[in-house]
Amino acid sequence: MSALDSNIVTIALPNISKDLSAGYSLLGWVLAGYVLAVAALVLQSGKLGDNFGKKRIYLLGFAIFGVSSALCGLSPSVYSLIAFRIVQGAGASIMLATGIPLIFASFPPNERGSAVGINSVAWAVGAVAGPVLGGALTSIDWRLIFYVNVPVAAAAILVGRARIPSWLDSKNPHASRLNLPNAVVLGIAIGLVMLWLTLLDIRVAALAGLGIAAFAVAEAKSRNPMLSRELLRNRGFVFSAVGLGIMMISFFGVVFLMSFYFQSVAGFTPLAAGLWVAPLPAMLGITNPLAGRLFDRFKLPAIMAILGAILVSGSVLALSSALHTQSPGLAVTALLALIGIGGGFVWAPSISSAIEFARPEMRGVANGTAFTLIYVGFATSVALVVSVSTTSLPAALSAQIHSGSVTGLSAASALLFDQGLVNAMVALGIVGFLGVPFILLVLREQAKERKTYTEIQPDPIAVASAAG
Repeated sequence: MSALDSNIVTIALPNISKDLSAGYSLLGWVLAGYVLAVAALVLQSGKLGDNFGKKRIYLLGFAIFGVSSALCGLSPSVYSLIAFRIVQGAGASIMLATGIPLIFASFPPNERGSAVGINSVAWAVGAVAGPVLGGALTSIDWRLIFYVNVPVAAAAILVGRARIPSWLDSKNPHASRLNLPNAVVLGIAIGLVMLWLTLLDIRVAALAGLGIAAFAVAEAKSRNPMLSRELLRNRGFVFSAVGLGIMMISFFGVVFLMSFYFQSVAGFTPLAAGLWVAPLPAMLGITNPLAGRLFDRFKLPAIMAILGAILVSGSVLALSSALHTQSPGLAVTALLALIGIGGGFVWAPSISSAIEFARPEMRGVANGTAFTLIYVGFATSVALVVSVSTTSLPAALSAQIHSGSVTGLSAASALLFDQGLVNAMVALGIVGFLGVPFILLVLREQAKERKTYTEIQPDPIAVASAAG
């Protein structure tokens, strides 16, 4: 449901722009408000699960998501839509923070990578259906993209209550307390960084710096910090989470950018745009379970993530060249498919590695911390695309796109906007390559752990001789 919603909303943004008279910047915040809430609250949501039971809190997330979806559909303005999207993000943070820990608690260690990979198929099904279903529903009324979540959430709650075992609802007596003040400071800091990336205003940059500093001071002084000091000292975890967060900047921005390319530049209908975008999540869904199985078998699974990161970044850069036309061809489809394949080989190994580096009792917090960085990457990618794609435009066109509708551009304006989108795609590709060194460091940490594990294992021949 979360993946479906993200992709449905992306495809619908041009129509939302026209109906609610919302400019490019505000449309970015329809996505960014959602991911901002996830990034700020996912750590606290993980603690909610530890304190009150993961099953109970997981299903609460569905309830919040369903109700807020209905409110999004009823929104009379873009500002109320952004507000309800923030509430929706709060519900999504609960589902994300408790979902993977529920999986880890349900499977033995040698099957967890496969389980996460199979779970990612559900994400990919939603991601594939999102652009196509979103395009079809948007052609009727964009508000339907939110209403569709309501029956899904209700069904999930009913099935979850019956099928999720009650033993998974146990509480952790040693769970740390919530720290909502620090979560609020973190949300404000992330929001200011995103606003700076959108506006490139030095004053906003200064405020963003103050917000980050305030969060750092609050964490340093807190007896119950949001970010576990134990995890921050765990280099394998840190490298995995940071590398994945950087790769998500490159990956997530592609669908957002391509939605505007297909509809505002190429002039496609929402349904056609959804069909053109679909190869990316489709290949992601095919690759994710395979990558999960390979994670369980590989001695050094970070090798897969390195190859996937290079494939994603290289394909994103190649895609920027293919966008120099208002008539997309098969090259665009092939490159979107390659980005999906590379993303699958980054996602399952990286998130599984991050959690595997943590002690079992810390995996809920580890999952929440990793998803915080992932969604910061998501938000950053949207802000980066908005900023880079408009900075090179003439002032009048930039003002029109930022404050007015991005639909109905003249042929000349569409060509200029196309060049801006090309520049943004180049920026996404470059950022993706910046994540590769961190994944290389993960490879080094995995090699160290494997060497340590091998050294402490008893020699089977010596054991047999001693027994004889």
